[in-house]
Amino acid sequence: MIRTVSSIVLGAALAVALWTPRAEACGCFAPPDPTVPIVQAGERILFAAENGKVTAHIQIQYAGDAKDFGWLLPLPSVPTLKVGTEELFTQLIATTQPRYFVQVQATGNCLNGRGGFGFGGLAPSAAGGAENDSSRAGETPLVIQSSIGPYDYAVLKADNKDAMLKWLADNRYFIPVGTEDVVGPYINPGAYFLALKLQSGKAAGDIQPVVLEYPSQLPMIPIILTSVAANPNMGIQVWMLGNGRAIPRNYRHVVINDSQLDWFNQARNYNDVVIRAVSEAPEKHAFVTEYAGPADVMRDVLDGPGRFGTQDALASQQTPIDFVEHLFNNGFIPPPANQPGFGGPVRFQQVLPPALKSIVLSQIPYPAALRGVADEDEFLRRIDFYLGSYRQQNPQAFVGYESRFDPQTLAAEIFEKVVKPAREAGALFKQFPTLTRLYTTLSPQDMTRDPVFSYNPTLAPVSRDHTATYEVNCGIAGDTFSSPGRLVTEQGWSLKYPNGRQQNPERELVVGPSALRVETLAEEGAPIVDLDNSLPIRKVEGCGGCSAVSPMGLGLVALLAALRRRRGT
Repeated sequence: MIRTVSSIVLGAALAVALWTPRAEACGCFAPPDPTVPIVQAGERILFAAENGKVTAHIQIQYAGDAKDFGWLLPLPSVPTLKVGTEELFTQLIATTQPRYFVQVQATGNCLNGRGGFGFGGLAPSAAGGAENDSSRAGETPLVIQSSIGPYDYAVLKADNKDAMLKWLADNRYFIPVGTEDVVGPYINPGAYFLALKLQSGKAAGDIQPVVLEYPSQLPMIPIILTSVAANPNMGIQVWMLGNGRAIPRNYRHVVINDSQLDWFNQARNYNDVVIRAVSEAPEKHAFVTEYAGPADVMRDVLDGPGRFGTQDALASQQTPIDFVEHLFNNGFIPPPANQPGFGGPVRFQQVLPPALKSIVLSQIPYPAALRGVADEDEFLRRIDFYLGSYRQQNPQAFVGYESRFDPQTLAAEIFEKVVKPAREAGALFKQFPTLTRLYTTLSPQDMTRDPVFSYNPTLAPVSRDHTATYEVNCGIAGDTFSSPGRLVTEQGWSLKYPNGRQQNPERELVVGPSALRVETLAEEGAPIVDLDNSLPIRKVEGCGGCSAVSPMGLGLVALLAALRRRRGT
């Protein structure tokens, strides 16, 4: 059977569309490590692909009215669907986020020491198919209709656009303006759509990640469909688990020019550099590899030995106070990022994760008497006080307060909806040896091709940690802050600071190309370099083998390369 190109891509696909009519995607993670640049992403996905099966954990980010929430995913086959855990993405972000360090090498009589510190932290010790609107026009497209977690969902046949959109409208699944214009490439015989909406009575805060499993060789993001509600320069974070380093199969790969990073301020302009570097690739279609290495960096983070205890132990707690105290004391509070184990932060900062809190409050309700005194998190954090001495001292405030507390039922629900997803997600990092993190930014007008992902086990690993060296001579009585120095980046660029790091170096951070290289990555072999902006690098005397380049030279090479392409040489 002959298929169009778009249907072949769709046959290897998983899609994610964040449809928010008047809402913004919320990347609310704030890493505790000051060396980590904060990046807000609109889509976050973890893929695992092996033996013709794709598993996808998808974080749904939404801020808006619950009735306006809608989520539509094109799929190559009927999936199985489960609820995931938000903690997976919190820990993935923290564990693989790029970090930027500056190591000081000082000479002379430095008043504040000879370089036993770095700026931003000490350096680590080791480094479209044709539509078929006429066939089966009178048949329902519905395949499956059910509920899971906070969602109602339906799996629909994708061989008739009008029938599918009509069914969604008739069954009150939100369809944003513009969907009809972009859904065409995903309409093919044998293809499907998964549609989700929040159940009646649920709020946007009840949204949880979803986990899909379906037969397919390669995962894909339907970025064309995502364009309906995307923001300019929307961040897309993709993690891939497999037997080798993952690659964007039909997008370019970009290595950013690290001389443009604000090293002394924890690379706080990192996302801006990525945006510019990606824009230098053809059609602005490119990903940056932020980490590629052992998957065991996530081993035991979600499912450490002894975490959560047993369901029987939780069910044996006879009072609401004892039950909630058991949750706080047995790993139900996510561990601090990058610190396997459990226990969470100090007690006065602990809060139950949103999904767990919602379950607990369904049987141990928040007393209305506490409004203006303590919020829900504070109530649960100090439940022994508020349902103990505070209630005894204010009995009139608790008249009519009732708890439908059933520890066995509540424990069973928590282990099914919270513990099981965490353990299943954690098991993936024991099953697959390699984890890759890819990142890009795209604006709606550039979302013209769906990125497909594959693997190349021969490619070199990519560390999350990056170190530059700041060489400073303090003279007789200077300091490492105001004395002249130069910064040698990881890639070998040499940036002079004649007046110390209190002033900008002798060039602007944005001079020259932001992409050091634009490459094509195949499923075997070394990268094919499409554009190399590192050609004018020269050796620097006395730099221990490092290299440097003037920003003028960097820009000149890019200009010459553009002129050669224009002349056809």
